[in-house]
Amino acid sequence: MKISVFTLNIWGLKFFGTNRTERVKALAKCLINNGYDIVCLQELWCQEDFNYLRQSCEQIFKYIHYFYSGMLGSGMCIMSRYPIIDIHYHPFRLNGYLHMLYHGDWFGGKGIGLCRINVDGFIVDVYTTHLHACYDTSEDKYVKHRIVQAFESANFIRITSTGSDLAVLAGDFNSEPDDICYKLISLGANMKDCYSSCLTNDIEYTYNHPNNSYRNLKENKTRLDYIMYKFNKNNLVIVKEHKHSLPFLVPGETYSYSDHEPIEAVFEISADKFYSDRKIDANNDSQYKTDLQTILNVSLDICNKKRENLIPLRLVFLFFLMIIICYQISMYLGINEYYMCAIVLIIFIIIIVYNSITISTEENCVRGFYHEIETLFFDDKSILISP
Repeated sequence: MKISVFTLNIWGLKFFGTNRTERVKALAKCLINNGYDIVCLQELWCQEDFNYLRQSCEQIFKYIHYFYSGMLGSGMCIMSRYPIIDIHYHPFRLNGYLHMLYHGDWFGGKGIGLCRINVDGFIVDVYTTHLHACYDTSEDKYVKHRIVQAFESANFIRITSTGSDLAVLAGDFNSEPDDICYKLISLGANMKDCYSSCLTNDIEYTYNHPNNSYRNLKENKTRLDYIMYKFNKNNLVIVKEHKHSLPFLVPGETYSYSDHEPIEAVFEISADKFYSDRKIDANNDSQYKTDLQTILNVSLDICNKKRENLIPLRLVFLFFLMIIICYQISMYLGINEYYMCAIVLIIFIIIIVYNSITISTEENCVRGFYHEIETLFFDDKSILISP
């Protein structure tokens, strides 16, 4: 039988997602009419958008789950024609910084979500995730966060998918195919990219595509969104199609469905009569193990780089300057100068404490990342880079 999986980062930011409401309505029509079996959405941040999609599509997708997490939600949703028989969500331990308000990742409860779906007797584990964005390729402040998130995602998939017939991961990795995070997920979870498995692949770029109405001419066109999969010996699975299943522009309009491009993968799954065990086995290939250890060590090398203070030294001098200015102003206005200086000093102390707590939290999470790798993957500790 065939199983169609669709994924899209819908760019559903409440105040910054241009034409958001119109795009969501157009997307709903496509989801209803295009014959998808399973839909994975990311950046579905607004409750009203989720409500609209659920109400519009519930006759087709009778099983719909949104992963509520964090202050603003995870932004992720899975819709299915077939029964969802189990659900689990794993929030990421590292997810940006509180003080980076204009990035906003800290406020969204990002993680990896799982819906176990019974597709006519086949147990299909469908995962969706959305890793932390880069924002600035010349100075990526979040590379450690994204690496830890990728490793957590791979671990979560490896642990939870062992009893399924087919495991599918669909989402926005915010990583290109040559990036360390992509390799961590692919090798760590032992999954294949539909891009390379499908002979009729029709995907070039999924972000900043030349035909996308929201493209940024200052940014590179790239592939950040993926559908990966693996299956057990009891089945034969073939990727029949891997394509952009929607037009670049909403029909009759001048805008696209999102700033990302949608992906559809069509799987053909059948029982393999030569095997009877329902289990996704670990990959024991020696080259695979060597590649995985190399990627893990590269990841550790990146994470071991010393973190600079979140609060630059220039801000420290700025605060001292503010104290002097406040002192002069209070003397001029006849206000108690010590009172104003005390307020500035308290704010300064709060920022220093926040800086210390945030750095300690990040270092502790990276330390946990190291010890998980040490425990799970390295028998010979001498080849492991120490934190």
